[in-house]
Amino acid sequence: MSFLFGQGSADGDRATEDGGCREQSRRVPFTFSTTTHSLPAKSDKFMQRYVQACAAHPNNRRIELLVDDIIADAALHARFVNTLARMEYVGVRKLLKSRRSDRLDLDGLQHMLDENVHALRLKKAATALAASSGTRVATFSDDDTLAGAAGEAYLQALDHKAEAALLDLPMEKRSEANYLLTTAAIEVRAQVFYPVYDALLSARGVGFSVAAITRDEDRHLDQMAHGLERTFGDRGGWRARFEPLLADEQILFDGFLREVHRAVAIVRSA
Repeated sequence: MSFLFGQGSADGDRATEDGGCREQSRRVPFTFSTTTHSLPAKSDKFMQRYVQACAAHPNNRRIELLVDDIIADAALHARFVNTLARMEYVGVRKLLKSRRSDRLDLDGLQHMLDENVHALRLKKAATALAASSGTRVATFSDDDTLAGAAGEAYLQALDHKAEAALLDLPMEKRSEANYLLTTAAIEVRAQVFYPVYDALLSARGVGFSVAAITRDEDRHLDQMAHGLERTFGDRGGWRARFEPLLADEQILFDGFLREVHRAVAIVRSA
């Protein structure tokens, strides 16, 4: 297949006022109609608008085509699922490093456990696919994943973008705020990606599902929404930091998928 991700969007994307996305010739942050500011501060409702905006992005059809193409090849699929497992593992590692004991509650511990379980489930699925196709996915090395390093780089870069957006906060508050912002952006992406992936798995008759992961990520997104409201106030001030980060995330995720596409081409040309 010969399609590219992020075609024409290297300079950035933004959400339109009705919550949709459109490509722009220059980088601008996500913006929403000012009429929404007069509504009650229901952060979870705003998060759903962000999910809808992300889902409406034109690149999502290209994502669907790429992932469907990968699923059709069990060997490639095994390595791709291993990449997803690696990304969940990196998320766990970041949670462990970023959460301070004086801010860590029961939900926070459950979040860590959930992400560990996601990594384990995906790793087991990758191992089963590899066994049927003669592929190696024993570790998270580049040889055992499909653009695994690019997946990890996407998460690291998003973390750095969030860190840069919080330099005005006192040092002791940055870690928790970064956790909330970065995790919320990733959960928005998960709420778009995993349902599409699960539908493709079902259509192809693949013997596993990621529906349980989607349900967990939905709960996590709700927790992040309320955490952002508590941290930055209930008047929507968090959105001024979060919306530019979502624009950055779109660009970074497009870059990751370009690397996946390139990796597929390299494997098939070998």
